[in-house]
Amino acid sequence: MRTIPKHRAQVKANMADPLKDIMLRITDDNPETRGQKLWVMFALALFLVATLNWYAMVREPQVVDIEDLIQHKNEVVLVEGKVISWIEDRYGNGEDRVDLVVEDDTGVIQIRWYSTGEIPPIGTNVTVMGDVVDWNGRFYMQATGSGAFYWEAKDLPTHERVSISDLAVAPEDFVGKIVTIDGFISKSISPDAVYTSAYLTDHPGNAAHQMQLLIQSATGSWIEADSKIEVSGMLSYQETNLRWAFHVQGPDILLDSSYQPQINRLDWATESTWSYESGSKVILAGTLRITDGVWELEGPSGHTICVIPTAEDIVEAELQNYSGSIFDAEGRLMWSDDRNSWCIDANQGMGQNLVDPMTAVSMQAMLSADPASMLQSTNTHYTINTYMKYAFEPLDTEGYFVDSQTYTFGQTTIAMTFPGTRTGWIESGQGIVADVTIAWDDEDMRMRLMVNSYTLTGNPPPPSTILWDDGATQWGYSKNQFVLIDGKAALHDDGWYLERPGSEQSIKLNVLPNAIGTDSLHENQSLTWHGRLFQIEHPSELALVFLLDAADALDEDGDRLADSFEEATGFNPNAIDSDGDGINDREEMENGTGPNSENS
Repeated sequence: MRTIPKHRAQVKANMADPLKDIMLRITDDNPETRGQKLWVMFALALFLVATLNWYAMVREPQVVDIEDLIQHKNEVVLVEGKVISWIEDRYGNGEDRVDLVVEDDTGVIQIRWYSTGEIPPIGTNVTVMGDVVDWNGRFYMQATGSGAFYWEAKDLPTHERVSISDLAVAPEDFVGKIVTIDGFISKSISPDAVYTSAYLTDHPGNAAHQMQLLIQSATGSWIEADSKIEVSGMLSYQETNLRWAFHVQGPDILLDSSYQPQINRLDWATESTWSYESGSKVILAGTLRITDGVWELEGPSGHTICVIPTAEDIVEAELQNYSGSIFDAEGRLMWSDDRNSWCIDANQGMGQNLVDPMTAVSMQAMLSADPASMLQSTNTHYTINTYMKYAFEPLDTEGYFVDSQTYTFGQTTIAMTFPGTRTGWIESGQGIVADVTIAWDDEDMRMRLMVNSYTLTGNPPPPSTILWDDGATQWGYSKNQFVLIDGKAALHDDGWYLERPGSEQSIKLNVLPNAIGTDSLHENQSLTWHGRLFQIEHPSELALVFLLDAADALDEDGDRLADSFEEATGFNPNAIDSDGDGINDREEMENGTGPNSENS
């Protein structure tokens, strides 16, 4: 640790003897020298005042415990402690500033360091000189120049090498220590991701242990998913999520170049989950379409994804006439602000106006790390790749983003506000890429994402199946969502109801116009129904009841025969013309013919 320089004490000692001689001369009682004494005393007074002013200017600032900084507002002080985290250029605007967190035995303090020099490694014991600043009751220190941080070789940390399993068995044994571990990183990390989160596993495909990594500064280069890495950092307990996390700095992540991760091949059938591969190198096969220099890859269903070729790809495509051919597109999956869609960039994510959106987990990490600073930059825009937590009706303006498509324990949820109403629903689990800013919600006393624009990506999860035995409590989790339920349609005086065969259980139906489930062909049949599940007030009783809205029998092939009915009668529920005779299944059923009929 840095100590107060000793030469200043020697200066004081050297000054003491002459001052003592002068004081002896002006304190004797000789009347002949009385006038001289007065002038000497006057000169001495001026000298002492000047000396005190000089000392005030050049004196070493006081060493202060972090818990006592509140008593030194607007003063220049010294703090001695250990660096536990840092982040460069927090908002990605090129600012020459590093935010560090320093800890001593009494607390922690954020240091905003401008015009920086070499950044000390995590765990380094340092002496910091800076101004104590109070911003709305939140204290931090502001330091300027490379000399504001001081440490020596003996102050550098010593790292203990451990395994992920060591941390899993006894995490509390490593609290406050700098440790080094290795493993496989779960996702790709972009070079400029300031706050991001990933998992470190002991196996790239079948992990026995995994640990959350909180990466608190930009790596400066791409780190591919499933890369083998070595990291040094500190373990801490996350009270919000009830789990342990490992804090690391991006530049401290070391790659094992001897291990090459596999490139993931995307499947058109799982298009709704592609966003999980954001930033990763991927391969996707399809039909290449080149129109006016614009490349698109088309899948079997007709869906497309944009492809951004290299200059070499463009030349090769012209020579080999690639357009219209089956093509393996390989590159990094990025979001294009120009096209509002996902693109496969063969230029390794360096194409124009391409971003790797942050996840809900990374956004929450950034909001949690320094909420006050985030609120100072309410005009800063972020691109977030996320999912809708609940079904969002057209008139809704407030809801929640979540980090996964399906409900799991430990989900990261962030409140958000949409810019206005819409014409249609946004389903629970629907993928979405949104441009957002940060705002403070006075009413709910929390931070909120303000959605400026958004694009829906992929498809929402398929409807969930609800069972009559689950009861109202369980059904409540599916409220406002599309669901599947088996039952028999029955017409009562006040409209259609879906009844459970052999019981008195029922829910009200709002059937679609021209619904097949209520026509004469499906009369008195137990069918699988689909619709949006609402909870409404009973028309005559003080109770809440369930309603299946926009309801009809499930008909996947669109031949106007319910799937359940087709299965029971020998038709193929996935084909309009089960026997291939040129007559659709509905017409054959009405005519009394079918796959098993001699008259078919």
